[in-house]
Amino acid sequence: MQIACDQIGEDIRYRVHSFDPKYEDVLKMCFYQPIDDGYAKIYPRSAKYLDKMMIRYQTYAKAMFDQLGYFAEIPWQDGLAAFCAKIGPTDMQWWLTGSCAACIRGVALDPHDIDIMVDSADVPRLTELFQDWLIEPILDTQGWVTKDFGVIFNHCRIDIASDPSALLDMPEPADCGPYAKAHLETVAWRGYAIRVPPLELQIGVNRRRGRIDRVAKLEAHRAAAGV
Repeated sequence: MQIACDQIGEDIRYRVHSFDPKYEDVLKMCFYQPIDDGYAKIYPRSAKYLDKMMIRYQTYAKAMFDQLGYFAEIPWQDGLAAFCAKIGPTDMQWWLTGSCAACIRGVALDPHDIDIMVDSADVPRLTELFQDWLIEPILDTQGWVTKDFGVIFNHCRIDIASDPSALLDMPEPADCGPYAKAHLETVAWRGYAIRVPPLELQIGVNRRRGRIDRVAKLEAHRAAAGV
């Protein structure tokens, strides 16, 4: 796999080429677009700390793609602990969703990344705080299902998204939408108090996605916990 960062006018292009075909689905999942010699993603050259991000991207992109494709171990516990330690001294509000939110309850799933939800008002401060961990800038999505989106890499990929859209809760509440945000629960994990969506929402999301094995594990945990 070859990783490159090219300047195209006022933009920077993250480009992946000469890769094993097994990575193609991973790149598509990450919203890379096909180009003549591989796949690419574009960012504005004006994004703050992009020079630092380009260095991290070229250093860690392959490791990130390996983890996303389950071609390598995913040390999500180390990544989450590092994130908690760094953001803990601040007053920024955040919550955990996705597979890791179930894992910290004790459900044995297999995350390939960490999904963090934040408030858009905190994005400038997050960019400052994590300037040495960012691999993709936290930018306004201009109408996607969250207001902002960006990526940190430290031990593993950490997705940062803000202000979930009501569309996420249609036709039923998701574990990352406004309903989840309004009904967060707190779970103790490694000395940290982490806010997560209700387990019922995660069961519903995985059932709708046809992830029957995950539904079984989540329901078994719910039954054992008596909730």
